Amino acid sequence: MAESVLTARDLNRAFLARQMLLERADLAPLQAIHHLVAIQGQAPRAPFVGLWARLKAFDPAELRRLIADRAVIRATLMRATLHLMAADDFLALRPALRGNMLTRPAGGGDPSLYLPGGLRVTMEELGPILDLARAHFAEPRPFESLREAVEAAGHGDVRVMAYAARILLPLLQTPDGAEFGYKPGGDFVLAKPWLGAEVAPTPDPSELVRRYLAAHGPATPADFAAWSGEKAAAALFEALGDELVRFRDERKRVLFDLKHAPRPGADAPAPPRLLPDFDGVLLGHQDRARIVAPENLAKAITSKNLLVPPVLLIDGFVAGTWRLELKKKTAQAAITAFGPLKPRDKAALEAEAQALLKTFAPEAKPDIAFAEA
Repeated sequence: MAESVLTARDLNRAFLARQMLLERADLAPLQAIHHLVAIQGQAPRAPFVGLWARLKAFDPAELRRLIADRAVIRATLMRATLHLMAADDFLALRPALRGNMLTRPAGGGDPSLYLPGGLRVTMEELGPILDLARAHFAEPRPFESLREAVEAAGHGDVRVMAYAARILLPLLQTPDGAEFGYKPGGDFVLAKPWLGAEVAPTPDPSELVRRYLAAHGPATPADFAAWSGEKAAAALFEALGDELVRFRDERKRVLFDLKHAPRPGADAPAPPRLLPDFDGVLLGHQDRARIVAPENLAKAITSKNLLVPPVLLIDGFVAGTWRLELKKKTAQAAITAFGPLKPRDKAALEAEAQALLKTFAPEAKPDIAFAEA
C-alpha cells in the first residue's frame, strides 16, 4: 500500500501541533516538559521563554519551584548540550542517550570511543577517570574542580577526560536560587545523591523513539539520529513495526509516526510566536525544511560563535530573530524580520512581545522595536 505524501506545510503543522505552537496548551510546566522529552536550557532563561510560548497560563515561579523541589533537573543531554528534563525522565532515559553523545568508529565491532581532538579510548581505559569523577561528584562541586582533580591525578588531557566524565556519568547541575534557576557554571552532582535514585540500569532506545515522535514527528530515522545521537536509528524504527505508521515527503523519503498523533493538515492556522535561544524546533531534525526555509537557514540556526538566536515564527516558519533586553526600568523586545511584515503579523508579534514583557519584566516600561534584516 502506497504511503501518503506529506508536504513541507503538512509536516510543519504536525510538528507545531506536537510542540504546542499552533495553540497554547492548557498544561502545567512539568507536563509540558515531559511531553517535549526535554527543553533546551543552554541559556538559563531560554526554557522559561520556551514554556511561556507554549502554555496558556505559564508562571515562571512554578518552574522555579519545580527546579528547587528537584522535580525538574538541568543536565547535559541531547547533542551534549544542557537541557531541562523531568527528574523521572532523566532517570529513565539518560542511559539511552549516554553513549550516543560520543563518536564510535565505523563498523560496529570496535568498542572504542572518539573524544574531542580525535583521542581514541575504550571504556576500560576511562575507568579510572570515571571512578575519580564518581567520588568527586558525590556532593555538589563546580565542574572546573574535576579538571583540577584529573590534573592532580595525572590522567592525560585534562579537558578531554573531564568532558568524557560529563558525558558518561549521570551528572546534573544543582540550582542556586537564581532568577531562572541556574547561573552559568554552577555546581554538579551525581543523580543518586541528588534525586535519591539511580538511573535505569539498561537503556531503552525504543521508548526514546516513541517519545521523540510524540514531540517531533512525523520524522525519519535520520532526524531521530540527529536529535539523539543514536547510530542504529533505522533498525530501531523498523523494530517497532506496526506500532508506527509510514508516510513519504515530497522528496520520497519515508517518515514514521505514532498512529494516533495529531496531524492537522497544511491549512491549520499558525499564529506568530517568539521562541528563545536554541529552541528545540530548530534542533530536532536533520532536515529543518519543515520549520525554516533553506535561504534563511544560516541566519536562523548559527552565528559566528555557534549560537542559535531567538527566532520568530510567521505562518509557522522562521521569519526573523529577536532579542530581549531587561534593565532596571525598561524592557525591550527588538524584533528583526527577514522581510517585510504584513500589518496583521506585525500587530500579532507586538501583542506577543507585550505579553512576554509583562510576564518577565512586569515592573519595567515596555519597549518594542521592529527592524528588517
